[in-house]
Amino acid sequence: MCGIGGIVSFNNSEIDQKLSDDIKNSLNHRGPDHSLTKKIHQNCTFVHSRLAIIDLNPRSNQPFSTDDNKYHIVFNGEIFNYKELRSELSSLGYKFKSEGDTEVLLAGYQHFGEAILNKLIGQFAFVIADYNKNHYFMARDRIGLKPLYFSISNQYLVFSSEFNALNASDLVNFSPNKEAYVSYLRHLAVPNGSTGNENIQKVQPGEFIVVDLEGNLKKELYWDPFDYVTEKDITRTEAVDRLDELLKSSVEYRKISDVEVGLYLSGGLDSTLIGSLLAADTKIKSFNVDYDEIFDGYRGEYQEAKFSADQIEVDLIHKSISFEEFKSIISDYSFLQDDLIGDEVGIPLYFLGKLTKSNGLKVVQVGEGADELFYGYEHWLRFAKLYKSTPKMQKSTAKNNFKSHRANLLLNIIQNNNPFPGGALGFNLAQIKQLVEFDFANNSNLINYSDNLWENYLSREDFSITKWMTLIDLKIRLPELLLMRMDKLSMQSGVEARVPFLDHRIVEFVLSLPENIIFDLKRTKPLLKELSTRHIPEKVLNRKKQGFRAPISNWIQRDPDYFFDRIYEFNSSYNFFNKKELNKTLKGGDVQKIWYIYNLSSWHLSRMVK
Repeated sequence: MCGIGGIVSFNNSEIDQKLSDDIKNSLNHRGPDHSLTKKIHQNCTFVHSRLAIIDLNPRSNQPFSTDDNKYHIVFNGEIFNYKELRSELSSLGYKFKSEGDTEVLLAGYQHFGEAILNKLIGQFAFVIADYNKNHYFMARDRIGLKPLYFSISNQYLVFSSEFNALNASDLVNFSPNKEAYVSYLRHLAVPNGSTGNENIQKVQPGEFIVVDLEGNLKKELYWDPFDYVTEKDITRTEAVDRLDELLKSSVEYRKISDVEVGLYLSGGLDSTLIGSLLAADTKIKSFNVDYDEIFDGYRGEYQEAKFSADQIEVDLIHKSISFEEFKSIISDYSFLQDDLIGDEVGIPLYFLGKLTKSNGLKVVQVGEGADELFYGYEHWLRFAKLYKSTPKMQKSTAKNNFKSHRANLLLNIIQNNNPFPGGALGFNLAQIKQLVEFDFANNSNLINYSDNLWENYLSREDFSITKWMTLIDLKIRLPELLLMRMDKLSMQSGVEARVPFLDHRIVEFVLSLPENIIFDLKRTKPLLKELSTRHIPEKVLNRKKQGFRAPISNWIQRDPDYFFDRIYEFNSSYNFFNKKELNKTLKGGDVQKIWYIYNLSSWHLSRMVK
């Protein structure tokens, strides 16, 4: 895991070394083991900050180039099946001088071109300068575990693992993206390759982009979860056996490392199952954080984690976060989270990364993604029951204007409009229209991204409302919110998170399963729980789900003026919110919504200062 960056000049001018160094310095927290800017051509500089995990020898440092200097790569992530690929390429005549996955990836691109992407098992974002074809090749892994941002403007291509590195560059101006801000208020993230800066884009999950020497680009999705159709011919026993095989393989792949691998352990089913497989043949360290106070409705997960650690025989290292520690980072938090995401769980993740690093580890496995794949949320079950029991009318194109979530939900179900725009929901569109000071287009591709996907999916013969819930979260909530908070906040400490449940082979298999095997209206995660009986105690399986949370409401209520002042500062400088509706929302008692507005305000203000 690393930080990558680079600058390309399309007018063939020489790259200012200071500009490249600024990007490198911004990324050093991601790769504290080695950092380098390399001039690979007069008009191109690549940047790499390395977190050394596979082949710790300096021979695997990046940027990495072929001997003939026709190919150059900067790569963030891990290719877990690199040994198999290396063997295949060796049989084709390739000679290797390192023992790492970077050289294998570059050789694979040399031989297979873009088709190498379909051979990779891993989590990755990389850029290759291909002077054989005279273009630059950028790619992101299928699920979107690793980020890649870029900007093409003023005769330059600038790219990086982090938004902040581009935003700090003198080559990229900050221009607030109002549609992205609205999309954030709706989804708590910005999908569809956009960001909060109109001048910065993201490579989307499962996408590669080719940029020629004049700055023209071509985008192509090489993987899309919506491409998978349901297979009927499988029994439950066969499904459990196949899932067992795939998950064991995924965990084994994610053990590949020349440094110690640990575990983020909440004590719930997902992380305990991963831990059981991970610790099957060796003693490992696991990490857990909670809070030094008990809050209304949430007491932390330490007792659950301790119980699970004892059951699967792993060491547990724990820390309690204090309110003072929260206050110490809150002013910088929107900068630390990097991208415009609205989930406060990044706060405990930040401290979890610090705890892991201080105990000498820089690789962990995590249970992210299981809830979305295997239906782990009670509210998903309630929604599915409501959808299946509600009669449908002829489809309507009318936009609902009810501010009530429940009224909107019910009417959308009845009218066959999109009733589930994703598992993360901040404000509905009716609320946003009243809250913001300007009119936004009803047909915005960014704001209505999930609605447009719904229209296409609704017409499919294999339409399933439960499958839709997983698919839309694979498009928005997972890659642009949950996985980005994990990447950005763990990597603040130089800690790589590996996500076994989101191995693309598992995702593809789950998407192919019929509803009667993977979904049950009466209980969460039926298939995963059946599998888990083979590996973990029943006491863990039947424990009530609590979830990993941050007590943001309690913290805000201790000092509301701090948060309100930041919001008013943003609005007075940018005039984004209607003042009357804003005041009504801030005084309305929904503290979670105050957090979403504060986070947007703070994110915007921190990007205005270079």
